[in-house]
Parts: sequence; structure tokens; C-alpha cells
Amino acid sequence: MKLDVALLPNDAKGINLCETVCIVLDIFRATTSITTAMANGCRAIIPVLSVEDARLAAEKVENALFAGERQSIRIDGFDFGNSPFEFSQEKVKDKTIIMTTTNGTVAIHATSTAHRTLIGSFLNARAVCKQAKQYGKDVLIVCAGTDGFFSLEDALCAGFMVQLLQSEGDMLTDAAYGASLMYTNAQGNLVETAAKSRNGKRLCDLNRMDDIENCFRVDALQVVPQYVEGKICR
Repeated sequence: MKLDVALLPNDAKGINLCETVCIVLDIFRATTSITTAMANGCRAIIPVLSVEDARLAAEKVENALFAGERQSIRIDGFDFGNSPFEFSQEKVKDKTIIMTTTNGTVAIHATSTAHRTLIGSFLNARAVCKQAKQYGKDVLIVCAGTDGFFSLEDALCAGFMVQLLQSEGDMLTDAAYGASLMYTNAQGNLVETAAKSRNGKRLCDLNRMDDIENCFRVDALQVVPQYVEGKICR
């Protein structure tokens, strides 16, 4: 099995993904929130690229809720931003949510031709990796990044997953090996390291240190959301 990491969604462009399992990561905070919502009984999440696309998608879904942010701030008029704390069971159980975020939904769409696309985070890392290995395919971990630039928190989770996925005889690309090294270097101080990243500092400035800590709760959930035919379901 080949293990690879796309440090940005654009790195996955031009790759034939039909025999590849993709794991999408946007730790701060889209995939963490998606995982949380699914664990709390959300029926489905429809990821879209823009507010206009969200409005159009809502025409086909009865009683849909809206989730979205731009630069970590909730979009005006939407029901949710992208803090995991917003997606409580009482708010999301049996609901369909249409979501657009600055980076995460872009990364999800970039994997639309994959054999399978799984939604990952630190919260469900071990469960996602266990599921990914069952397909017997190459694995590409796709980091959402931020505005087209590398994001440390995504790379740290990618490195953790590389270590969980790796078995004797597997081939690691340089990107996968590098992500693994980054995780190893930071694993004793993940929260502190992430808080010093670009997105970590932004969340700190918004007084959301609680989100940073929550996003780094390792293996707190067992749900494995999958992106299939335009929807994320359990």
C-alpha cells in the first residue's frame, strides 16, 4: 500500500484517484465539526463551495440547516459557523445540514473521483484509519490548508494518521514521511504547537482556545463519515 499526503487540495489535482481511498482533514475546524455532527446523529451534510451553492442546494432539501464560515467567522444568517461546539445533539439530530467553509469543503470536493472519501480529524483518527485499511487500496490524506497555503494543524493530523496506517512493506511518499516526522516532533505538545500556528493564533484572537483543545482530543469518537454522491453520511 502506498501512503501519500497532499498538503493542499491542489496537490491532488491530476491524480487518478479511482483506486485510492482519500481521507480529508480540516482540523480547524470543518472536518472536526462534521465528525462531531455525525456522532451527534446528523442525517447528512451537503458540502458546497459557496453561499450561492448553499442556497441552491437548499431548494432540493426540506428543512435544511445552514453551516458556514469565512475566515473563521459564521456567515450572516446561517444556523452554524464551524465550531464543533455548535453541532450539539439537540441541534443536529436527524437534520440535514448544507455546509460551506473557506477550505474544508473545497478539499472534500477535490476528492470526488476517489474510490472512497472519508472525513477525518484527531477526534476519529483511529476509527478512520481502521476503515481506510479495510479497502486494501492506496491511501491519500488530503489536507485542506488555508487560503491555498500549508496549515500546520492539518499536517500534524496527517502525520499521526500515517503512523496509524503504516504497516511493514508499505511505501511512504516524501510528503507522508515528512508529515510523520512533524507529528513525532510535536506529539508531546500538540495543543501548544497548534496554538502557535496561523489558524491557532486566529482562534486564540477570537477567544476560542476551547476549540483548539477540542480539536485535539485524540480518538474521542468512533464515527467515520463518508462523502458519497455529494453528501456526507455515516
